Amino acid sequence: MDIFAVRLNKLINENKISKYRLAVDLKCSKQSVCNWCDGTSEPKLTYIRLLAQYFEVSADYLLGLEDESGAKT
Repeated sequence: MDIFAVRLNKLINENKISKYRLAVDLKCSKQSVCNWCDGTSEPKLTYIRLLAQYFEVSADYLLGLEDESGAKT
């Protein structure tokens, strides 16, 4: 599983939200969220930005370019 999927699943679990709730809040399909979480597809840039804002993390964190502390990897 790629780093994006791992981190997205972690954020979903930490925030105790369902994939369905995330899909509704982002105005996308539940299948899209499930595919992102499974690592079978990655979101478009627009959704990466929305996910970063939604979870209050950086897009670099979601993409695996920095760790939890903000240090570049």
